[in-house]
Amino acid sequence: MEFTHLSHCVYYCDYHVVMVTKYRKGIFNEGIFAYVEKKLAEITEHYPLIKFGTVNHDFDHVHFLVSIPPTMIVGKV
Repeated sequence: MEFTHLSHCVYYCDYHVVMVTKYRKGIFNEGIFAYVEKKLAEITEHYPLIKFGTVNHDFDHVHFLVSIPPTMIVGKV
């Protein structure tokens, strides 16, 4: 467990987020998943406080274990 320090707080906020395709269509193959991982790296480049832990996929959904600071809204991330 890793605590993160900001100027006004110490937090440990890990969220399990599942991104599902419309109608649960199986589109996540290795090529699309590589593209998703590339985009996640770009997100952490622009927002260094957002940290992706485990990222896993099946054919119709993707699982993220993501650390989001309390200053950001989970739905907006």
